[in-house]
Amino acid sequence: MRLLATVLLLAALAAAQGVDFVGSYASSELRLEVRRAGLGIVTGEMEIQGQRLPVKATVEGATLRGSFEAGGKLFPFTATLAGNQLRLVSEGHEYLLARAGAMAAGPVHRHASGFTVQPPAGWSAADRDQGVMMRPPDAAAEEVYLALLQEGYSPQEETASVRQLSEAFVKNATNVRRAGDRETIPGGAAYHWELVNPQTRQLVALSIYVVPQGSRAHILVAAGPAESVRARQAGLIPVVRSIQYQPPAPGVLSNVTRPWDQKLRGKVVRQFWASQGMSSDKKHYLNADGSYAFWSSSMVSVDVPGASAGSIGKDNQRGRWSIVERAGAPYLQVTYNSGESKLFAITQDNTNWYLNGEKAFAVEQ
Repeated sequence: MRLLATVLLLAALAAAQGVDFVGSYASSELRLEVRRAGLGIVTGEMEIQGQRLPVKATVEGATLRGSFEAGGKLFPFTATLAGNQLRLVSEGHEYLLARAGAMAAGPVHRHASGFTVQPPAGWSAADRDQGVMMRPPDAAAEEVYLALLQEGYSPQEETASVRQLSEAFVKNATNVRRAGDRETIPGGAAYHWELVNPQTRQLVALSIYVVPQGSRAHILVAAGPAESVRARQAGLIPVVRSIQYQPPAPGVLSNVTRPWDQKLRGKVVRQFWASQGMSSDKKHYLNADGSYAFWSSSMVSVDVPGASAGSIGKDNQRGRWSIVERAGAPYLQVTYNSGESKLFAITQDNTNWYLNGEKAFAVEQ
């Protein structure tokens, strides 16, 4: 009975997060039908061991709270929702049910910058500079799905970006069917654009899913033939919600990372170049205690007969550093105080070594 009450209560959570949860959910032990009842109330029917039992609960923010009566006794429950999975907790026990027709989750993919995403089962995932490119096995040639993190997020910036993108669609395209239509999803929002390609006459779509996490936003971009993108929309919500970022914990040095850690710890990595009136000087302070500081300056000067001009720019940042290994190669990884993480490739030839493709020198502080 406790299990039954737990599963039924889960249905109400859908309404709490503004998502349509009407449908069927099941586990190996039970089956749940969810129906919408009204303001803040969700009803449902659980089938377990051949018995059909009703449930009723109320929505409180992002949590469902209620009770199920069995054998003259009330059993309290709380429930939360993550994508297509219902999670219900009752008296210290946790129950999970999957929505009928939902795409199964595949293995977790970790991007080189530190964040992870879990694409649907069978999808491929590959790192790109800006994020993780994912492809379903039956994708059309023009279909693209990209998971990424955005630092320095603000609701005002989200609103402004959507407005600018919508204006660009309306200005530069004809036969626009959707122009930034907003949809509420668990923890965030999705925006949808659709227009007819004037060359192929095909209806194409762009959807952007945004789940804010403080000053960082987890984002999934979907683009391609409208019919294909629409068909995958329900499965994309758990994908964007699966995005997580964790600054990598210090690990044991390997044969690849140990020499570079010994070479660079406590040093200043300097990169300097000058050419035709332009110069740049970068200094990465790799302190022995793992703290990091960056200082840079650049200058541009222009001389023409009878006139001259100059410009100077400066930058500085702080955080933590470590030497990590990716695919057998060493990288300098910096986690800034803002939470953003960045990888700098370390390479070398017969005479020099390079940080992100620029010649570098390790000097005493």
